[in-house]
Amino acid sequence: MTDLSVPTLQFTDFLVFGACAAIFLCAWLLHRQKTYFLCFGVSYAVCATMAVWFVDFGYYGSIWSPFGWSLAGATFWIGLRLFDGRPAVTGPMIGLFLLPTATHLGLTLAGGSAVAVNAGSTIAYAVHEAAAAVYVFRSSPRRSPLRHLIAGALLAIALVICLPLLPVSEASIRLSVIAIFIVDHVTSILLTTAILALEAERGYAAVARMARTDALTGALNRQGLAAETGGVTEAGIIVADLDHFKAINDRFGHAAGDAVLRDFAARATALLPEGGHLARLGGEEFGIVLPGHDHNATTYLAERLRRAVGGAPVPWKGSAIPITVSLGVAMLRAGEALSESLERADKALYDAKTEGRNRVRVA
Repeated sequence: MTDLSVPTLQFTDFLVFGACAAIFLCAWLLHRQKTYFLCFGVSYAVCATMAVWFVDFGYYGSIWSPFGWSLAGATFWIGLRLFDGRPAVTGPMIGLFLLPTATHLGLTLAGGSAVAVNAGSTIAYAVHEAAAAVYVFRSSPRRSPLRHLIAGALLAIALVICLPLLPVSEASIRLSVIAIFIVDHVTSILLTTAILALEAERGYAAVARMARTDALTGALNRQGLAAETGGVTEAGIIVADLDHFKAINDRFGHAAGDAVLRDFAARATALLPEGGHLARLGGEEFGIVLPGHDHNATTYLAERLRRAVGGAPVPWKGSAIPITVSLGVAMLRAGEALSESLERADKALYDAKTEGRNRVRVA
């Protein structure tokens, strides 16, 4: 392994960094709104430049070396935060970004030896990379192997760059420098692949969410309701239907009707208890499933919803649209299909309609 050519490894490092930069920059050109791709691409472009600029790889003899590597690390960290939908930078991040360069400069001005300056700059940069790894570990959702892989790769970088500082033989130091190159190769591939996989996972989740959600109101659709309540065995069921909805469309227009539907969904969601599910079953009809709710609690919520809807009109272009709702209540029994309880609640809703609307009826 000691016969490996460091210049050759340096060149392959440049190729790997450059390839990763090209991938992310192309992704950014295709999706300009995804600024995190630009950050990742710039980070790897800086790494590619650093890989061929400093022949003393593994050491920080010039102040530009810790500055360049910490710039690459900071830009990557910013990309991770933007990917997570968080502010790009924080105060501590700025301090960590400046730490390697400030350490190098401070030790140099203090008359420190080349060994001391290199050791201080190396440790400071390792702290910077380790902090980025900690951020990913702490912000990762449970059971997220891809994000844990990203954090592990960043931590591996922080550890391996400190290897040349160990009090070992010259041959072992050379091996540690070669190890830095190898870790750079592997972690760059891992980080790029993991981030692109997370992006694909996010896109799949968005498509799946769209397939289960009503686009107009944001409530679940029938498919989504079935998926979300598949394991529910006992629950309170409410079916609600807006009264005289066709007259609203005829008088105010379909855009106003859409506004009424969105407003109803918002009012129902505001009253929904934890674990409850709201779905648009079609047209102006909505279904609510309340796992663990008994007959009385379900009826009480239906009455609250009726009052919340009828208590305030929907504002529309300087006017107000009065609305009321009729509701049917039923209980999902153990061993019963959701469709059966919805059907019974729908029959109770029909009774509420025929008895004059704007009321709750129980199956």
